[in-house]
Amino acid sequence: MMKLRDRVLNPGPRARQACTLGSLFTSLPWLCVLLNTCPSQGVTGKKPNVVLIMVDDLGIGDLGCYGNDTMRTPHIDRLAREGVRLTQHISAASMCTPSRSAFLTGRYPIRSGMVSNKISRVIRSLGASAGLPPNETTFAALLKKQGYSTGLIGKWHQGLNCQSRSDHCHHPYNYGFDYFYGMPSTLEDSCWPDPSRNMELAISSRLWLCVQLVALAALTVTLGKLSRWIAVSWSLILSMILFVFLLGYFLFSSYTSQLYWDCLLLREHEITEQPMKAERAGSIMVREAVSFLER
Repeated sequence: MMKLRDRVLNPGPRARQACTLGSLFTSLPWLCVLLNTCPSQGVTGKKPNVVLIMVDDLGIGDLGCYGNDTMRTPHIDRLAREGVRLTQHISAASMCTPSRSAFLTGRYPIRSGMVSNKISRVIRSLGASAGLPPNETTFAALLKKQGYSTGLIGKWHQGLNCQSRSDHCHHPYNYGFDYFYGMPSTLEDSCWPDPSRNMELAISSRLWLCVQLVALAALTVTLGKLSRWIAVSWSLILSMILFVFLLGYFLFSSYTSQLYWDCLLLREHEITEQPMKAERAGSIMVREAVSFLER
């Protein structure tokens, strides 16, 4: 897996406008770090906007500005033409989590503990108590001290929680970012559309209603049996109770799947989509990025 990092410093107004076009973000998962100047005390003069783009699984030969003549990437090519195009670079790692930690901190991931000698070298679940150490200094934190308003749109994949699923100790806000919208984890295979997924989600959304209705029916029949209002066999009542437990088990299982807990979108600290719809996540993130730039 090769990581390509487009670094555009002081791209100018035309390049900034080009960045807002939708075709810039056709590959997922991606990370777009947006740094805008904002009025703040002690900051004089107009500072340039800075846009850093990081894309997974994008080779250096996939872009027109690096020689590709079969795939059109006009807007990225324009950014390179009107900004700065670097030709000598190396990724700090071949996997998502360690390469992103190096991208954010400018340090080899082994220095921040974001590597592993095991088979899995990335954070595979939001339930894992792991993430970028809070004492690491990111470029976002440094630029924020210089008066920049910082935002991260896209994939984070540097951990999220420590002790509970809502403490958000590894949230981007703790590393110098003022705004975050995107995936706190990564785009696993289970997040992508599947022919059986719609039926699975539809059944899961109705299971709780079924559990309530069958449980109420079982309770009513049991009370009627004890009060001698209705004549039903105990085997029927026991069957209904067993059916309630089976429905409850399937309902609980649906909430333990990776699809539900890891495939989600966050805006700041709030979940906006769970599970996320991967096929439309790109267009949503483009709108978020444009909105941040236009603030």
